[in-house]
Amino acid sequence: MRPVVTRADEGSLPDKGDFIMPTAEEIATLPAKTIERIHRYSAELPPSPARAALEDALRPRLRTTRPPKPVTPMRLFCWPFEDLLTDRNPRVRPAALIPRRVLMPFWTMLTKPSTVSELLRGPSDEHPLPPRMDFGALDHPLFEVGRSTLSAMRGAAVGNAGIATVGKRIHPDIWDIVPEMEAAIGLRHQLWLVKQHLLGNRVSLAVTEFLTCARNDALSMHVLLLSLARSPQTRKAFPAFADALSREKSQEVTRVLTDITRCTFDDARRDLGVETAEEEARDLDPLTLARGLKPVAERLAILRAQSLGRAGSTAAERLTQDLKAAVRDKLVSNVDAMIDRLPETPRTANETEFVSALMGAVGMLTTGREVCASAGFNDMTAPSVERLLAATQKRISALARPAPGAAPEPALADRALRVAARAAHAFEALTAQEDVLSFLQAAFSDATGRPPPRTREAFLSEIVRSCCSPVREA
Repeated sequence: MRPVVTRADEGSLPDKGDFIMPTAEEIATLPAKTIERIHRYSAELPPSPARAALEDALRPRLRTTRPPKPVTPMRLFCWPFEDLLTDRNPRVRPAALIPRRVLMPFWTMLTKPSTVSELLRGPSDEHPLPPRMDFGALDHPLFEVGRSTLSAMRGAAVGNAGIATVGKRIHPDIWDIVPEMEAAIGLRHQLWLVKQHLLGNRVSLAVTEFLTCARNDALSMHVLLLSLARSPQTRKAFPAFADALSREKSQEVTRVLTDITRCTFDDARRDLGVETAEEEARDLDPLTLARGLKPVAERLAILRAQSLGRAGSTAAERLTQDLKAAVRDKLVSNVDAMIDRLPETPRTANETEFVSALMGAVGMLTTGREVCASAGFNDMTAPSVERLLAATQKRISALARPAPGAAPEPALADRALRVAARAAHAFEALTAQEDVLSFLQAAFSDATGRPPPRTREAFLSEIVRSCCSPVREA
């Protein structure tokens, strides 16, 4: 782990966004118990850019050190409608969109009566919970028990004002939400099959399966379509699916797609942090912003689908401007600030802090570049990439010199070439191979004071030789 930057080292404490976190490579060397201890500590921290950066670094190792999240009765019950859950709280709830905040109080209400099946309370020897949520888990008897319990509760609320009132305290629309949950649970197998067809690019089979189970049922159609449009698994394939489905000339499909337009637009604006005026005035931390940009680009493709008509086109135009502004004014400006801070990164033996900061900037620029490409924008990250190359080149030149303006010193060359090799590997995702080679050749000259090898093979051999040898001390 790298040392903590102290006030004496820096003159002042760094801002929250400037904390230097351990990289995934460094975390990979820690014992499993240490990983767990760090994770427990991070969970107690208030939300902040530093906590988000730490959890991002921990996540790859946690996948190998922690068992999968256990399946519980409540988690299994909610699985069929997990794509309908939202953290948004709109004044008017769109049909089939289920606020996540209702789940816990509703589950308590659902399982409170003594007559409720024990399956909803926990596993039994006869019906253990599935080890994982896959296709086989869809046959678990908990689902049908859950459906019948929902139906019975809805029926009881019709004739009992007390039950109806308790439910409405959880959410005013709870008795509209219950049949949507029922429908999703009843359609769990069909939704799984449609998703598999879309993941396999079998759009016509997905349409056939969809119409087989939902052609004559408006609620089923709404639940399935909204699930497919919001699922991270099927968002990319949804435009082609919706266009193929719209050829059926169904008025109900057209009506549901109109609702999906509104939900998709609202979801995208929430991902960007601009759903409300208050959110728009507040800056998202860079990591949160970067995580939200790719889903926004996928939602933009949905809105551009021909089947969503004029409403979709209008929403797509508005979202295009929002997405461009987010990339240009938030992501790129944040990266530029990161690049400005690179020269001040503290020196260490292996330059781990500089490399970590460099990789953070590369990751942000890679996200921005991919989003621009998928959304059909001109690449707004190109100037920042050039600035990053120049800043890295300047650092490498400084590493090889004992003092500014001095000639390169052979004893310092290894460290500079190590940094150049890692930086070049990262830059391959951002720029053309010719530019990467030019960067490496310039770095070699700066680090050694010698002309770079003329062939790529000879140059790579020199870099490998340096990176595999022990670090020479000055």
